[in-house]
Amino acid sequence: MRAGTPAKPRRVYVTGLGPLTAIAHGVADFWKALLEGRTGTRAVSLSWASGWDYRSRIGAPVEDPPPERANLTGREAQLVDPATLYALAATAMALEDAGLEVRPEDDKRRQFRVEGVDPERAGVILGTGIGGLTTLERSHRLWVCKERTTGTARFSLPMLIPNALPAQVAMKYGLRGECKAVVTACAAGTMAIGDAYRLLRDGELDLAITGGVDKTLSDFDGYSMFGFDMLKTLSSRNDDPEHASRPFDAGRDGFVLGEGAGALVLETEEHARARGARVYAEVAGYAATCDAFSMVQMDPSGEQLVRVMDRAIRSADIAPRDVVYVNAHATSTRAGDAQEAGALRRVFGRSVWDVLVNSTKAMIGHTIGAAGGIEAIVTALSLANALVHRCVNLEKPDPECELALPLENRPIRPLAAISNSFAFGGHNATLVLRAP
Repeated sequence: MRAGTPAKPRRVYVTGLGPLTAIAHGVADFWKALLEGRTGTRAVSLSWASGWDYRSRIGAPVEDPPPERANLTGREAQLVDPATLYALAATAMALEDAGLEVRPEDDKRRQFRVEGVDPERAGVILGTGIGGLTTLERSHRLWVCKERTTGTARFSLPMLIPNALPAQVAMKYGLRGECKAVVTACAAGTMAIGDAYRLLRDGELDLAITGGVDKTLSDFDGYSMFGFDMLKTLSSRNDDPEHASRPFDAGRDGFVLGEGAGALVLETEEHARARGARVYAEVAGYAATCDAFSMVQMDPSGEQLVRVMDRAIRSADIAPRDVVYVNAHATSTRAGDAQEAGALRRVFGRSVWDVLVNSTKAMIGHTIGAAGGIEAIVTALSLANALVHRCVNLEKPDPECELALPLENRPIRPLAAISNSFAFGGHNATLVLRAP
């Protein structure tokens, strides 16, 4: 190859999945829960809420994994924020699922190495909406109340910063390639995967741990839940929590706050094939745009939603007719679901009725920065199994959301699929996955 000639883009494969959600932990249980239409929404009783007048009293909390599931000791777990615990647990699941062997490297530091991986060619790109929110709330309370800040509280600052999530993963496994946090609210997980994909495609890395993480339902000051409630974005269907999140339904009244993590192992084709890895899907394209309109509202024109999907599909060198499935951002808000549906009709035109559309948020709630990671896992599993889950809680489809919304689990041709994420601040991101 002549000097200055761009290297041929490398193909990028999804080889490992690590879902940590309100309905299940781990690939097998998660996929089973999706096909069963299981919901993780329930009444949430938080100590801080006593005496407060707020609308939503439901959420989709995650059962915290034990420290050993994250390759941590009990003492180490005290020195990381719960969001970091989620990141480490999801990563451990994804590495195991990818068939990558992990061995102790430094017993004193509890550091591991991933067998068969060049640590300088392996990176960590994780998205989060807020980062170590639990630690922020806890430490702020200690300072304001002038309580003792000895012990683990002394480490509050490095525990709460958003980049602690990928940094702790990199340190745990000695991964010395690019390591960063992507902090773009509800689009963070998808944008992190997109950034990792580009690094692999362009030859900067051979392997990446990527996805999204957020821990939002803490029992400290409830900042996330109360903050979203004040914005009137949450469902107040408190007497029927299991049916509260209902994307595209005429009776939807807001989203259910969720939490969790979705970690993926991405590898270049060469790296994956050299070790005989199982492949779920290929990351074929990605695009991101910005509304530049409002911090909390989507641009009503929908222009940037259309543009981001168009650009992502073109970047994958496929036509809209090759897309058979969309895992929609659809959070169960009145305006958001209708605007995304309208954008999808503009992108696919007459062929929109050949594209099955669902939203996993009906089961796991809106997991904020984790959403893109978890939903990319759902999209990869759907292609790998040639099957998509039904639209849970869709009882009366909204006429403004006319799409091919499956009421039962439906088979698909394993061609290509897209996963959408749209966020406060106008961040839009679309990921294209293709059957390998």
